[in-house]
Amino acid sequence: MHCFTSQHWYLRMARRATAVMPAALALLACADARALDCYVSVTGVAFGTYDPVVTTPTTSTGNVQVRCIHIGGGATRANYTVDLSTGSSGSYAQRTMRSGNSVLHYNLFNSATYAQTWGNGTGGSVRVAYSLLVNPGNFQQNVMDHPIFGRIPAQQAVDTGTYGDTILVTLTF
Repeated sequence: MHCFTSQHWYLRMARRATAVMPAALALLACADARALDCYVSVTGVAFGTYDPVVTTPTTSTGNVQVRCIHIGGGATRANYTVDLSTGSSGSYAQRTMRSGNSVLHYNLFNSATYAQTWGNGTGGSVRVAYSLLVNPGNFQQNVMDHPIFGRIPAQQAVDTGTYGDTILVTLTF
């Protein structure tokens, strides 16, 4: 028997490194003789200072770490997906950070090629799907890191300010 559960982290996207903070976590437990519990922790993407005169995109990375624990029975496989929300833009085509009424466009990707926007599989985005072999034991932890690659397009005419966005990270297994 497998359990379905989701975890949500709010990931604060920021222009300044000090504005990264998870705001909430919702966790559902799973009761099974071969209990498999997976957790997500997130390191946000902090872009630092954006310079609108620079002709190259501003990039930064964050991380989604999935940690699974399995008690009882033999090894089991945890098949999971990690989705990122659209944030305040409502679109995967171009996410936005805001400072008051000012907007700074950016996006999040699943690889350093910046070819595929990380989302939930809709609107031209892709979802991260993985299968992790989880060995049994109370203290056996199986971990997988999924880097988040953030990119702000170059030469956007924006006002000075602290820009931010909130992204919902959903782990489903």
